[in-house]
Amino acid sequence: MSNTLSRRDVLKGSALLAAASALGFTGVFGLRRAFAADDDAKTIVTVAATAETFATTHYYRALTEKSLSLSEGEKTYMLAALESEFDHLQFLKANGGAALQDKFYFPKGTFSNKKTLGAVTSIAETVFVGAYVAATHSFAKLGAPELAAVAAQVAVVEGQHLLFMRGLAGEKVPNNIALADPIFMNVGDAVPVVTPLLDGKKPASGPLAVDFETSAYQYPGDDAIKKLIGKGLLTATKPFTAMGSVAAATMAATMSK
Repeated sequence: MSNTLSRRDVLKGSALLAAASALGFTGVFGLRRAFAADDDAKTIVTVAATAETFATTHYYRALTEKSLSLSEGEKTYMLAALESEFDHLQFLKANGGAALQDKFYFPKGTFSNKKTLGAVTSIAETVFVGAYVAATHSFAKLGAPELAAVAAQVAVVEGQHLLFMRGLAGEKVPNNIALADPIFMNVGDAVPVVTPLLDGKKPASGPLAVDFETSAYQYPGDDAIKKLIGKGLLTATKPFTAMGSVAAATMAATMSK
């Protein structure tokens, strides 16, 4: 494979999704599940905080890479995506989440052009949507419907990012699904899929079976992200857990498990 990824190499589109539906996403990757047991609250917030730290780093880098030549409309989208991922991360941190690491490896050529960026990001956002759908299920099993609702809130926004990035990648139908794809049973099942982003090692198979940059990219820090976001573009919304004292008590009890 060449150092610069092509959209065809990175994203298999409907063929990948069809295989995922039949085999399960971890089956497509030929990897065993990361956790044999069901998720607990700590597993969920740890994996989610790691994913959101990566996502925030990813969008920050996309906005600061001169090679992309983003249009003003694309920059506006990217800034809103950065702001939402940063908000997700702050919520997780405030509720016991801590990222496993703050340095990440990107596939070579990810930021060389907009189509490749869209293709690579589409893979990541597909994983994030699936993980948050799994988190919704897991929180419901844990008896924490308010947290399940928050996970659903986040999944909706990650789905918005997925649609935009599929369009950026040149997909004919960016909004190609009627339901978010339930590719994971547990949030922990996403870990082996995204591990190459953490260690930079090329997996044996799957859409991330590509060469990675040799140096990790550092999370830029809260202050740098806030400076880039500026006044912010998002409409103010509240997590479902802010709906009342009962929800807050339930959240506190669940996160202590």
